[in-house]
Amino acid sequence: MSSRWGKTMAMLIAMGGALPVQAACLARPSSTAELAQCSTAAAAGDSVAARMLGDVMGDPTQRHYDPATALSWWEQAAAAGDGLALRRLFDAHWYGRGTPKDLAKARTYLAKAVAGGAQWARLVRAVLAEGEEPGLAADLYNGLAAEGNCLAQLRLAHGHDRGGWVEKNRSQALYWANVAGLAGRNEPPPEDHPLFENRFHYRDCTSEAYFLRQELAHNLASDLRGRVEESAAAWKPGRMPERQGPVEAPPAIGVTPVGLGSGAAAKLPDWRPLAASLQRPAGRSRLGAEDVFATVGRSVYVVIAARTEDELRAKKGRFGSAVAMDERTVVTNCHVIDEMSVILLRQGGQTMRATPSGGDEATDRCLMTVSPGRLSAVPGIRAWEDLRVGETVYSIGAPKGLEATLGQGLVSGLRTIKGLRYVQTTAPISQGSSGGGLFDSAGNLVGITTFHIRDADGLNFAIAAEDFFR
Repeated sequence: MSSRWGKTMAMLIAMGGALPVQAACLARPSSTAELAQCSTAAAAGDSVAARMLGDVMGDPTQRHYDPATALSWWEQAAAAGDGLALRRLFDAHWYGRGTPKDLAKARTYLAKAVAGGAQWARLVRAVLAEGEEPGLAADLYNGLAAEGNCLAQLRLAHGHDRGGWVEKNRSQALYWANVAGLAGRNEPPPEDHPLFENRFHYRDCTSEAYFLRQELAHNLASDLRGRVEESAAAWKPGRMPERQGPVEAPPAIGVTPVGLGSGAAAKLPDWRPLAASLQRPAGRSRLGAEDVFATVGRSVYVVIAARTEDELRAKKGRFGSAVAMDERTVVTNCHVIDEMSVILLRQGGQTMRATPSGGDEATDRCLMTVSPGRLSAVPGIRAWEDLRVGETVYSIGAPKGLEATLGQGLVSGLRTIKGLRYVQTTAPISQGSSGGGLFDSAGNLVGITTFHIRDADGLNFAIAAEDFFR
C-alpha cells in the first residue's frame, strides 16, 4: 500500500485506541474514520471490507483516490474469494483504470472469475471467444442459457439465425428467442458487463426477443414454427433443448465469403430489410464533436472492393464506407460494391471479408455480412421525422480511403425522392464517403451518406437510416 495511506492509518490507530480490534465494515466508507474502521476489519480478514476500501480508493471522484492502494485492497479481497473484487481487477487492467492497460493480466483475472462461476465473467469470456474459439463460445452461452440467462439465450438466437460461431439453424434461433422472452419476463435481470452491452446493444430481453421472434417466425413453415414454440414453452432452467429443425450451415462456416479470385462478380441478393430488433431507440444526450466521434467512429468501416484478388493486390480497387448495425451486419450503398467479387472491411489494423446479403440497386441500399461477427454497432437510430432543419450533424466516412474522417455540418433539408427519404446536409460527403454514417449530436445514426451534387457547395445527401428497415 502507498506510504501516504500507511501514515494516515498509523495516525488514526494511534488516536486514543478508538478503533476496536475487529471493527465491522457494513457499508462503503466515506469519512477518514470509516476508512480506518474498514481497514481494521480488512486486516482481520474481512474480504468485503477490503473490496469496499478498494472501491473508495479506486474512485477518481473521491478525495481518498489512490489507485495503487485500491488495486492492493482488491487483490486482498480477491485472494479471500470475493468475486466482485475480481471484476474490479479485470476492469482496471482491461480498460487501464488507475493502472496501465494490461489485457493479458485482465484475462488472468477473468479466468479466475470464470472458474468461480461468475455469470458476468462467463458472458465476457463467451464474447471474446466468438472470434477466437467458437466452440468455447457456444459452450459458455449454452451453459448460461440453461441457467436462465436471457442475454446468453439471445446470443444463441442471433447466432443460430446468422451462423458463424455456431451452426446456422433458424428453428433453433426461434426456440431461444422464445425462451429469452419468457426468461426476460419471469427472471430478474441477468448480471451484465459493458463488454457485452457495448458490443450487442441489447435493450431489455423481453423487447429484444419480441422483435427477433417476429422476424424469425416469418421464415419458418407454420407446422415447424408451432412445434418449436411448443418446445420452447416447456423449457425450464437446467434443461437443454434437442435440435430444433434442419441445420443450414455447420459451425464456424456461416456465410461463405465472396472474392476468392474467380473474377466473377456475384449478383446482389434480393433486398431484405434490416430486422426491427436492430432499430435501437435514439439517445438524447448532447455531445460535442469529439465525443460523437469517440462514441460512433468505431462503427464506421472502410470498404475496399475489387473485381479480383489480383486487382486488390494491385490496389486497383474501389473505396467506400459502411456502418455496422450489429456484430455481423453492415449497411452501405450498392454503387460501392456492385460488380465487385472481392469485398473487404477495414478498421485500424483489422481487416475482414464481407459478403453482400441484400441489395436494392434502384434505391442504392445494400447490406453485407461478415463471419464470424466482431463489429461494433451504432448505439441508436434517429427517426427521419424527428430531425429539424438547422440542427448539427456529423459525417464519418473514408474519403479517398482515408479512414475515420469526421466532418461537421447542418441538416439543410428533408427530402423525399421517388419514395425514398433523404437528409440534405452541409456536412461534407465526397468520393469514398459513400456508405458512411451521418450522425446527430447524440451519436444516433441519422442516415447513410450517399451522394453530393458536383459544382455545388454543401448539397450533400444521405438516405434516412430508417429506410434500411423498409
